Amino acid sequence: MCRVIPLFLLLTLHFGSLSGQSRERGQHQNRFFTGGGLGLQIGTVTLIDVSPHIGYYLTERIALGIGATYQYYSIKTKQFDYSTDIWGGRTFGRYYFLENIFGHIEYEYLNYEAALIDPYGFYTGNIKRVGVNNVLVGAGYRENIFGNSYINALLLWNLNETVYTLYSNPILRVGIDVGL
Repeated sequence: MCRVIPLFLLLTLHFGSLSGQSRERGQHQNRFFTGGGLGLQIGTVTLIDVSPHIGYYLTERIALGIGATYQYYSIKTKQFDYSTDIWGGRTFGRYYFLENIFGHIEYEYLNYEAALIDPYGFYTGNIKRVGVNNVLVGAGYRENIFGNSYINALLLWNLNETVYTLYSNPILRVGIDVGL
């Protein structure tokens, strides 16, 4: 299975802030947040990814959210020409151990047309639409850029990897959070 590394990974917008300074000053903290991811890779393997999400801070340390995913994936070589539309959704939770370090757990469902490969690694010419259930766990680190803006890095592991899984373990996600 090919590894896909998007050139432009994630752009996330968050409402609210977990900074202690805003709470100390008595400013209102909006518990809802929104954002998502954008990904782009062009070449022999082409990937376009749009993945918005919305969430809510239950407490200062616990955030829950839901999101949708649409991806266009294409691979073109001399022996192989394949493309598919991938769609799905996800739910996730985060626990902030410290202001900049958090644990992340996510359930993701993706649906796409899979090119079937025989036991010898050759394309059979058959395509079948499949649903893939991913259970992702890991940790993240965020670094404040300015104000309520952060750069995030997540390292995730898919606990439910199958032959149809689109990601290779480990999974690295990088993005930007901007509090509004």
